[in-house]
Amino acid sequence: MGFVITACGGNIDSNQTEQDTTTTTSQALLPDNHLLVPGKSAGLFLLGDADSAVFHELGKPDFGDAAMGKAVSIWFPEDEPGQPLSIFTSRDMGNDETARIQQIRVTSPRFQTVQSIGVGSSLRDISDAYPLQIVETYEQDGQTYTIYNANEGIAFEVDTTYSCIAVIIHSAGAAIPTYLPLQPPLSSQPR
Repeated sequence: MGFVITACGGNIDSNQTEQDTTTTTSQALLPDNHLLVPGKSAGLFLLGDADSAVFHELGKPDFGDAAMGKAVSIWFPEDEPGQPLSIFTSRDMGNDETARIQQIRVTSPRFQTVQSIGVGSSLRDISDAYPLQIVETYEQDGQTYTIYNANEGIAFEVDTTYSCIAVIIHSAGAAIPTYLPLQPPLSSQPR
């Protein structure tokens, strides 16, 4: 009896190792600076890190808004026009005055999950990979967008053609939307 239990346990561990190897191999194919990890990071930027790490990497933001210890900073990369990066930070005022990254919104199709989900993915492909719930609908420039959230720490902004236009990385179980909007106002975008 002990032999049977040990043999079955060995197979489970072997299968788990194969799955871990497959995941690691898939992750290795995508550069770390473009990998989306739900509940953890978007490329080089980690949830919980100080905003100074972002400023060091990207410089001064092109647009920002702040209130009540919370801030949104937005960069418009020259090499990816029309694909802003937004980072929402907050301070634990009175306890930790460091502004820490709470949410990261990417609009570049270069960023993808290990399942190859990112900007440009269809809602069908996204829902095959993640259990989703609608958390917000908003309008901008006459267009309607819907944000679908997966509780594990990733959300997707989808347009009326059911195509993903942005991915938001956040802590698992965090409230979406943020205190300040992550979408850049049209007046702030370069022409």
